[in-house]
Amino acid sequence: MTQQEAVAYLRDCDHLFLKPETVKKLTKAFGFEGSTYLAKADPPGTFKGLTLAGGAKEARGQDADQVACEICKHLKLEPPFMHGRGSQLRTACDTIEEHLKKVAVS
Repeated sequence: MTQQEAVAYLRDCDHLFLKPETVKKLTKAFGFEGSTYLAKADPPGTFKGLTLAGGAKEARGQDADQVACEICKHLKLEPPFMHGRGSQLRTACDTIEEHLKKVAVS
């Protein structure tokens, strides 16, 4: 997976919790291994809570917006802070893409 493919994939992961294998694949494109944690599902019906596939109670992985922010940090970039996960993901992806364009031109 190229860096551009990783960013494009992440951009489509709005509000998703990614499996460790996916985190590893995405961050490997940038030369590091992103972090994961053991998340616990929120009770059904929780507003904006974490719902896991198949009704699982917990899963290891990482929020897509955090993966994008870790890539920014690894590249020494600072995306604008946003309160919402979706907005944070988009601004982090925008920041990475702008950086990749500048690097490609130089």
